[in-house]
Amino acid sequence: MSKETGAQPVGGADTIRTSVLMERLGAILDDVCGRLADVQAVVSDYVGTGQLDHGQMERLQSLDALTQEVEAVRTVLEQVEQAAPGTGNPCYGMGVVLDGVRLSQIRDMLRHGQIVAKQEDRGNFTLF
Repeated sequence: MSKETGAQPVGGADTIRTSVLMERLGAILDDVCGRLADVQAVVSDYVGTGQLDHGQMERLQSLDALTQEVEAVRTVLEQVEQAAPGTGNPCYGMGVVLDGVRLSQIRDMLRHGQIVAKQEDRGNFTLF
């Protein structure tokens, strides 16, 4: 995904084209995914060694910022959904929307609108 999303025209002074908005949100999420992979590596190292150095601890602290960024993207997407009735309600082909999505729970949620209930099993865990 291109990181040069700021150079594209956005529309009028207070508007943004859907394609530009989605590209920018995608760039944000792409960055968040990369930083989450870094945190995942720290957790994996910790499980293997049982120790964290100062640098690893700082990398783990980025989880707060990552959570805030995901929440901000969610808020933007909620606002887009609320604005859709006034500007039309475009339809997207599910094949196109789900292309490349491997997680079945995400595919099911997008296809059927159902969220799988989370289980509260705190005794066992599986690492990545």
